[in-house]
Amino acid sequence: MKKFLLSVLLIIILLAGLYNLKTLSGYTDSPAKMRGICIHGEDIAKYGAKEVLTQIKSYGYNTVFLLIKNPHGEVYYNSSFMPVKMPVLKKTLEEAHLLGLKLYVYFPLFMDRHYGELHKSERMVSSDGKTNPYYISLLSDKYFQYIKLFLGELLRYNIDGVVFDYIRFPNGNYDFSPYFESYAKSEGISFTYVKQVAYKTFVYPADWKTMFLLYGTDPQITKWVNLREQIIRNEAEILKDYIKNINPNVRVGAFMVARGFEESSNIKETHAYQMVNFSQDYGTFADLDFEVPMVYLKSINESAEYAVSAAKKLKKNGAKKVYIGINPYNIPAKETNKEIFYAYAFGNGAILFRYPLFNMGKAEFKEVPKLNSKVSCTIETSTGVTKEIKVNIGENSFIPDYAGAVFVQEYYAFKKILLYIGKHTLYKNDLLSTNFITSKMDTAPFIKDNRTFVPIRFVAENLGFSVQWDAAERKVTIEGLSRIDE
Repeated sequence: MKKFLLSVLLIIILLAGLYNLKTLSGYTDSPAKMRGICIHGEDIAKYGAKEVLTQIKSYGYNTVFLLIKNPHGEVYYNSSFMPVKMPVLKKTLEEAHLLGLKLYVYFPLFMDRHYGELHKSERMVSSDGKTNPYYISLLSDKYFQYIKLFLGELLRYNIDGVVFDYIRFPNGNYDFSPYFESYAKSEGISFTYVKQVAYKTFVYPADWKTMFLLYGTDPQITKWVNLREQIIRNEAEILKDYIKNINPNVRVGAFMVARGFEESSNIKETHAYQMVNFSQDYGTFADLDFEVPMVYLKSINESAEYAVSAAKKLKKNGAKKVYIGINPYNIPAKETNKEIFYAYAFGNGAILFRYPLFNMGKAEFKEVPKLNSKVSCTIETSTGVTKEIKVNIGENSFIPDYAGAVFVQEYYAFKKILLYIGKHTLYKNDLLSTNFITSKMDTAPFIKDNRTFVPIRFVAENLGFSVQWDAAERKVTIEGLSRIDE
């Protein structure tokens, strides 16, 4: 059988078969993928807004995520009613926009020690009757109004986005406050029974398995856990709508715990663990503009490929955009760079936590990278290292591979498509392995008058381009992003 290997001229010219993921619209629908970095106000104050943001931009980042209210309940702007830690927002925002950077703010939604000390009756309660001054009940209307007042002040600034952090429970041992007791009983849930199960699971003898095993099989426990998730879902949507009513251009998203995105026999790595403890399901934040699963490899004991599972699972459940949250701390830079690659290839970008706790890197190639070759590359790191290295370019490689820094620039992937004359199956290489992914075409390639004809829509879309057909003009338009700086 005659085999046909498609080679698009653009691929031949552009990196000899390597696709720069900055241009790969088939994997990400944004001309500039999210290259975000979190920062605390203390570091802005210590190093200076202009100096920090200029350095961040020079290493390839396009968005800064500023912690705007810390777990103590202190804010980083001049508030009329909340304790002010240091007013860095105004200057940071001005400098960011001057440099062409987006500025998003984030805060732990249901952690506020200041509020908890002033309003002890609004705290979450554990199954053994204890409270924590940081944890505020998700059913506290008084605290909800407090957050709305905070957002009203915050949105007087021309910020680009708001991210809800800690929009969850600390674990399944909370919340057994009077708020939840009343609500659970109104929904037909045996509050006493659920509390007993939680006590056994988390307090005595603290087996850390009973409630997880009962979720999905025990009707009362399942209903209780799902009720908690629905409360989080509702409050995220209400606050998003509140923000959009003030400024419809502000993008709203959420950081979320990243457990249970793959099947596992380990309870701590299951969907039940995610739901019972944190009440965040795969579709909880689908109504928001974006979601950020925190794929912190050290804390969840996973490999970089876990970012692929998280991105795919959330998108399958309605996520508009998925940015992978990455913490390079105590993780080899090579593994972090691989995780960023997967965040670009299968999600919509990455958000790294946080400046200046890891070394940033940037790279410049001295020659056009070619498949199965070593390419010279000059790297520079935020620790002052400048050196030339050789980069091995392989089918599924990302570049540069340097152990001393984390890069958010120049990631590449080799794309290969196989078509067979007379066959309706299209084969595309899998970025995760040497296998091929198959899809069905409505038209098979054929040969006529010594010319090979292929279905251009299938080929173009699998290379990451969009195809439009104008019936009136009988015109086909193929669009995609390509680099103009080489």
